[in-house]
Amino acid sequence: MEPGQKKHLEERFKAREWYGRSQYGLRASIKGFALTGSELPGWKIQRTERDESAKPRVTHSLWSRNEAATEILSVDFWECSSVRAADDQVLDVLANMQSADIERRTGTNAPGDVAFGLNDTMVLFARANLVVLLRNAGPKVVMVGAIATRVDAVLIQRLKTIRK
Repeated sequence: MEPGQKKHLEERFKAREWYGRSQYGLRASIKGFALTGSELPGWKIQRTERDESAKPRVTHSLWSRNEAATEILSVDFWECSSVRAADDQVLDVLANMQSADIERRTGTNAPGDVAFGLNDTMVLFARANLVVLLRNAGPKVVMVGAIATRVDAVLIQRLKTIRK
C-alpha cells in the first residue's frame, strides 16, 4: 500500500485509537488456527484453502447453511506475526474495499480488539495477531454480526487456553 493511502486510511478510521493494542497484550499470538466446522452451529464448511506462501498466511473458507446453498458465508483468516502486523493487515484489507459506508464498530458487542463493518453484511476484525473477514458469498443475504461474535469467542477461548 502506498504511504499516502495508508495515511488516509489511518486518519479515516482513527487508527491512533486502536493501532498496536490488544486486550490480551502485544505478545498475544495464536498460531496454526483453523476452523474445523463445529464452531458455527448450523453451518457446514464447503471448502477451505490455506495459502502458506502468502505473507501473512491466509485461510479462505466457504460455508453454507441450507441445502439449496443460497446462504453462503465467506470466512478469511490472516495469521500475522504480531498485533501490529495484524493491524497493518486490517488496513490492507480496508484499502481493498470499495465502500465509503464501512464504519468502525465500537460497542460492547463488537468483536475483536478492533472491528469494522458494512451494515451487517460484512465484518472485519483483528483479535491479537489474527485478522478475520466475514462476508456474504451467496444470493441470500446473511447477517454476519452474530457469526463474527461467535468466531471471536472461539479466538478468545484459544487465547485463554494459551495463557494458562
